[in-house]
Amino acid sequence: MTGANRKLHIAAETRKGDESLRAAQALLAVGLHNDAVTRMYYAAFHYACAALASIDVQVRSHRALQSLFSLHLVKDGRLPFARAKDLRRLQGYREAADYDVEFHFDRSGADEELEVAVRFIAAIRTLLIDGGWLNGPTAQP
Repeated sequence: MTGANRKLHIAAETRKGDESLRAAQALLAVGLHNDAVTRMYYAAFHYACAALASIDVQVRSHRALQSLFSLHLVKDGRLPFARAKDLRRLQGYREAADYDVEFHFDRSGADEELEVAVRFIAAIRTLLIDGGWLNGPTAQP
């Protein structure tokens, strides 16, 4: 992928991530906590894909995302291990919220996961802005 194409791809991934985060906030507002947590994961997923695209690594599955993120962004010191833990946590809760019929988030738990997602996204935005891939503020509301 060329630099210009990569920049467009990163912008598209972060735009999808921002939309997912806004959807999560809207779902929280109407009390759909499990669905909100699912959207929080997808917000983080798209930002993680954008971060990997910035170093020309493409993701083909959710499972691959975890290992590629750790290998290329954490192991080399670009991001702290805590961000890999955040991504793994959000993915685990997304799976539970989607597939475990007995699993239910209350508002407090969903709010906690929103903090995790916002923290993760802020770290990726900072990485992308510092790398010249994005313009704008380093934190999402």
